[in-house]
Amino acid sequence: MHEERHAIGDRSTTKGQLTLLFKLLADHRRRVLLQYLRDNEAPMPISALVTALTQRVEQISPDENTDIEITVHHIHLPKLADAGVIEYDQSAQQAAYTAPPQVDALLEEMLVTVSAVE
Repeated sequence: MHEERHAIGDRSTTKGQLTLLFKLLADHRRRVLLQYLRDNEAPMPISALVTALTQRVEQISPDENTDIEITVHHIHLPKLADAGVIEYDQSAQQAAYTAPPQVDALLEEMLVTVSAVE
C-alpha cells in the first residue's frame, strides 16, 4: 500500500505525520509548552516550563499545580520527545525545541491557527 502524501508549501509530509501533529496540538498544555520552547533557543529548565504553563491556566489550586507538574514530566514532554519535536532530558531537568525544518513549518502554521481560535 502506498503512503498518502500532502504538500504544504514546498514541503511534503505524510498523512501520518499530520495526524501525529494534530494529536500533539489537540492538548492546550502541549501547545503552550511547544510555543514556549519554540520561542527560546536554549534548553529550558522544566521548572520554567511548568511555571509558564501554570501562568496560562487560570485559577489553579496548589493540588492542580502539582498535577500540572506531574503531567508535564510524565505525559506531555515524553509525548513531544517521542514525536521528535523536542529533546527531553529528565536527568538534567531540561527540554529543548528540536523539530526538523519541515515539521517546524507545519507546527508554526498549526500553532498560529490554533492560537487564533482560542
